Amino acid sequence: MDGLWVYDDSKFGVREQPFVFGKDLILESIVEQVEKVEDRLNLVFASIPFPGSEFCLEFVREETEGFVYRWEEKNLQGWLSPSLRNYFPEPPPEIYLQLLPVG
Repeated sequence: MDGLWVYDDSKFGVREQPFVFGKDLILESIVEQVEKVEDRLNLVFASIPFPGSEFCLEFVREETEGFVYRWEEKNLQGWLSPSLRNYFPEPPPEIYLQLLPVG
């Protein structure tokens, strides 16, 4: 989808699910800090720090059936859809991220 950050996960039947309500701004800001990542990327995430994780989002609150997380470093907040429950039974206190170039 042109101009939007979206994600796919065939395991859960997710295709072109947009990142919205601030999560898009967080991704834009993170992408600016990672070399060789442009308009497509692989996002690796976990509820615990892992080798290569460079960014951390902190849980703020549940909102509109989804979850708001904050990136403290840039004082940005963004909403994650209820699809987060595909990966975690409950929203973790922190989500650690690594962005990797595609291909």
